Amino acid sequence: MTRRFGRFAPVVLALIVGILLGAWTVERVSARGDLYTYLDLFTDALSKVERAYVEDVDAKELMYGAVRGMLASLDPYSMFLDEESFGDFKVSTEGEFGGLGIQIAVRDGVLTVVSPIEGTPAYDLGIQSGDRIVAIEGESTIGITVDEAIGTLRGEPGTKVSISIHREGLEDLLEYTVTRDIIKIDSVPYAFVMDGDVGYVRISRFARTTAEELSARLDDLEGEGMRSLIVDLRSNPGGLLSQAVDVSDVFLEAGELVVSTRGRLREQNKEFYARRPARFSRDFPIVVLINGGSASASEIVAGAIQDWDRGIVVGTTSFGKGSVQTLMRLKPYTKDCAIKLTTAKWYTASGRLIEKPERWDPGAEVAEGEDEETERPQYATAAGRVVYGGGGIIPDVTIEGTRRSDIAVDLERREEYFEFAIHYLSEHELGSGAIEIDASLWSAFLSFLERDGFEFDEDVLEEHRDEIELSMRRDLARKLYGRTEAYIVAIEGDGQLSQTAKIAGSAKGLADLFALADESVEAEE
Repeated sequence: MTRRFGRFAPVVLALIVGILLGAWTVERVSARGDLYTYLDLFTDALSKVERAYVEDVDAKELMYGAVRGMLASLDPYSMFLDEESFGDFKVSTEGEFGGLGIQIAVRDGVLTVVSPIEGTPAYDLGIQSGDRIVAIEGESTIGITVDEAIGTLRGEPGTKVSISIHREGLEDLLEYTVTRDIIKIDSVPYAFVMDGDVGYVRISRFARTTAEELSARLDDLEGEGMRSLIVDLRSNPGGLLSQAVDVSDVFLEAGELVVSTRGRLREQNKEFYARRPARFSRDFPIVVLINGGSASASEIVAGAIQDWDRGIVVGTTSFGKGSVQTLMRLKPYTKDCAIKLTTAKWYTASGRLIEKPERWDPGAEVAEGEDEETERPQYATAAGRVVYGGGGIIPDVTIEGTRRSDIAVDLERREEYFEFAIHYLSEHELGSGAIEIDASLWSAFLSFLERDGFEFDEDVLEEHRDEIELSMRRDLARKLYGRTEAYIVAIEGDGQLSQTAKIAGSAKGLADLFALADESVEAEE
């Protein structure tokens, strides 16, 4: 519905002033006399748009756009959350929603089930990986986007939704009526003991229940006899600050500083400490694995463990997202919106600013034979070890990620592994136990690629056969056994994790870890 602005001018002006005063105190606004000048500029522009724009404008959309533009001019992390995006934000942090319990994607233009989640309505009804959802509530899904499908499939717990599924190997469609239920998104989706009694936990994000999930997973690993632990934070974009503190609290001793925040407002200057005794003895080897996608809360945890010499950090330098966003509700003015505003920055216990870039010269010339890290600001851990600032968390041991071959990536991009698993298992059965790619299965894969129109050089495929077979086994395992088994297969080809596991497995205590880290640095030099 379109509206003219004349009679809404006082409300609009109040909205703008309210937003501005939410970010600065009255005293600071008064000290900036030109702020009101620029506010006059905005209202003048608003008046001209209202009077002269070629078409009637929607007041809501215009004001939403103005707020988005204002926040976008600040930094990449301050943003306006309208009703829809605010709802998505709550799902991502609270970790629960009403739905069916399926991971979905659009494959070859068709809405496809990637994997059902164990213990959910979809899983219990027998919906399978590879099922094509061709209709929702009788409406065709042709042309639907993933976001549109999610919006349709999610709803209040206890309500029902009907879906029509095409399953490979069956002529008739399968009709399901699924009762929505609370779907919990695991933030610690994988935990198991690797060879050498090395415990492994994967933390994918920091949501409301992450610390609780981690503790439960560690209970299981201790029961299985783990003697060291890898905490995998790779490509974890972060999440709730409170959960970063609670997860760090699992590993630190009570009273040890986890992280501090500093901002313009006094109430933004805070320090967060561990509150409980550490779960593990001081000599228990802990290795944190990070990469360039580890950000925010991930960097807090990695930095805390490193600064207090509770373990070592391996991998590659993290992202360097070290700022605090405060969620400020705008509900008094709109239906259910908020702004996410950067209000402070994070500092580790040793004083390192996580945000990148810090005040150092990354372009400075490095003398021949000199380590580039010496150009970064240096800090000291609790035991006096040198760690580096300059943005992000710099690992104690650098281990580069495994680079996949072009042909393997192309097959993945074309979804050939996934499609082959669906096609093959619709006509064949595999025995129980570990999946092996024998000559017959490899030949079937090549024939499938030919029928699917994928052009390839058989010699190139043969050259990278081990890597391709691993991806085949992964998606066959996903189809047969579920996502956890698929993940366990996939990490067989994870060279970064394999090297990390060797370090963790060979360390009998914390001193061994530090010695191994020193040896790795000396080898690099």
